[in-house]
Parts: sequence; structure tokens; C-alpha cells
Amino acid sequence: MKEIDFLIGQIAKYQLDTNSRNRSYVYKRYYVMYRLNKCKVSLTQIGKMLNRHHATVIHGIRMHRRWSRMQDKVYLHEIDPLVQSAINNDYEDKYKVSAIEQFNYINVRIQMPYEYDKVHQFKEYMTAKELAEII
Repeated sequence: MKEIDFLIGQIAKYQLDTNSRNRSYVYKRYYVMYRLNKCKVSLTQIGKMLNRHHATVIHGIRMHRRWSRMQDKVYLHEIDPLVQSAINNDYEDKYKVSAIEQFNYINVRIQMPYEYDKVHQFKEYMTAKELAEII
């Protein structure tokens, strides 16, 4: 629950519930949408917090995942204040990796037929230690 309160504070701090389409606001809004979704907040509730429709929230979460996966420098630069603030407050686990988003890399690492059964052991989010134990 602390992380949700933290994110609500960030919405107020950066005025992310405004109607601005400025790239800085939009990118930060997408990051907050993604983090709130990871906290199991419903799409409708996230939309109400940010003055948006739930479909916009779905789009924002998808765009965050896409730009994060691509390591888009502009996007990462814009959300960096939020990420650093989360890390400083221990709300962002620096050691978690997304096995689903890194599947292509992992699939390349597991090329031997006798190791193929390891793919089924992956969870959506794992610590680096858990991932190392499987690989």
C-alpha cells in the first residue's frame, strides 16, 4: 500500500492528472500507469486517478513496455526522476528482471534440447538469483 501512496504523491507532484499532452507529462503518466498496474490497481481506478479512460491506461502500459524493452533513450530520460525517486524510497526493486520481456534472450541461452524444460520454470517476474538458478 505504501507504493500506491507514493505513486499518488508523484501524480500530484508532477501534475500528471492534467490534460497536458506535453511529452514529459505523457511519458511520466505512462510510467505511473504501469507501476500502479503492477500494484494490482484496476485500470478504471488508475484512469480516475489520472483523469483518463481505462483504454488510455491500457495504451500507456503497452507503450511503457515497448519503450522500456527498446531502451528508448528519450523515454528513459523523461521518466528518470520518477524511477530515481522510487529507488531512493525502496519502491522499485532494482534486482528484479522480467523473464517474459527478456524471453528472446533467455530462449537463445537455452538452446540444448535437454535444457528446453527449463523454459517452463520461468515466472513472470523473478529475482536475478532465481533466474541464475534456472539457467
